[in-house]
Amino acid sequence: MAVLVRAVGRALLVRTAPLVRTERSINGGGARWGPVRPGLPVPFSSPLAGLTRAFRIKEPPKRKEVDRWTEKRALFGVYDNVGILGGFQLHPKNLIVGPKWLRGWKGNELQRCIRKKQMVGDRMFVEDYHKLNKRIRYLYRRFNRTGKHR
Repeated sequence: MAVLVRAVGRALLVRTAPLVRTERSINGGGARWGPVRPGLPVPFSSPLAGLTRAFRIKEPPKRKEVDRWTEKRALFGVYDNVGILGGFQLHPKNLIVGPKWLRGWKGNELQRCIRKKQMVGDRMFVEDYHKLNKRIRYLYRRFNRTGKHR
């Protein structure tokens, strides 16, 4: 009896259609299992592909609601007319509040640290000066080992 059950089970396994692993789809769903469908050039997400399992297609993200009157947006360009109205006596970079070594200047973190060291390094506390030097060494190694600027 057990031999008969095994034989029937083997016969059922041989008769089933083999499943192949399908290629990755545009949907980004990764590999899926599906029946062999030679000669059909339809995407696997199509209902014509004959797959038993439905593929989830992602919808595009919803548009974000943007507050057009934030402080940053409302005050954008507020100092652009200082030269016109002030007789060109005052430059907008002189209105920027912040450290002396950063006013009207632009650069990456390494350049900023080097500039700070040059301008106020002699007046810094020993521990802060040491930390600044360590940061410059680290950034120097990092910028020279990685990135498109090598």
